[in-house]
Amino acid sequence: MFTALYSSKDVVATSLTGMAMMSIAVTVICFLSLSWSNEKWRVPSTLSGAACLVTALLYAGAAGFWLSSEAASAGARFSGWYTVHPLQVAAVYFYARTQGAVPSGVFWRITGAAVLMTFGRWLGDASFFNPTLGALISIGFWLYILGEMYFGAMAEAVRKSDRAVTLGYFWIRLLFTVGWAVYPILHFVDVVIGVGQSGGIIVLYSISDIVNLIIPSLIVVAVAGQDRY
Repeated sequence: MFTALYSSKDVVATSLTGMAMMSIAVTVICFLSLSWSNEKWRVPSTLSGAACLVTALLYAGAAGFWLSSEAASAGARFSGWYTVHPLQVAAVYFYARTQGAVPSGVFWRITGAAVLMTFGRWLGDASFFNPTLGALISIGFWLYILGEMYFGAMAEAVRKSDRAVTLGYFWIRLLFTVGWAVYPILHFVDVVIGVGQSGGIIVLYSISDIVNLIIPSLIVVAVAGQDRY
């Protein structure tokens, strides 16, 4: 990937390679933050770093495949999402746990919902049943995760925290609300409408992962650092 020659006009290769390097950089930052953050923040920081590491591997492989054949498949993204999305919602759970008790059942429900959210879209993408139904199932589990984040025990635990923690939680929750909406939208365009993994779709997925993964991970690191210093 890093030794391949491509022009600036190849926006897809640039976005894939750029996201791979960006994810690697944030992975390093998340893991290094373990040395300067309070011990209670180490679990959410580690989970965020692990999600970025998986994303870096995904984008490195996708970039290499694109540079060799100028083709892409949604299958690789689904392989990554099965790991990344549960890690992200688990990081949010342990983020809230730093501020107070949150029932362990919440953890199992939201991580399970994150897996099923991806599974629903995958079933539609793989044509096991109607792609629209797959997208609707995915949206249902996504809305359930948001419900837990807005009205559940996690929101209650964070509500009485200091400004840095509450503001960080607010932005992470907002990014999951607005940013994750891109996934079913692009799924409809890609699978239901039938555009496929075109260059524009790939670039939009790359941009959405900056909003949905890179920024929330950095928010966790920033809040953890403020709690220490």
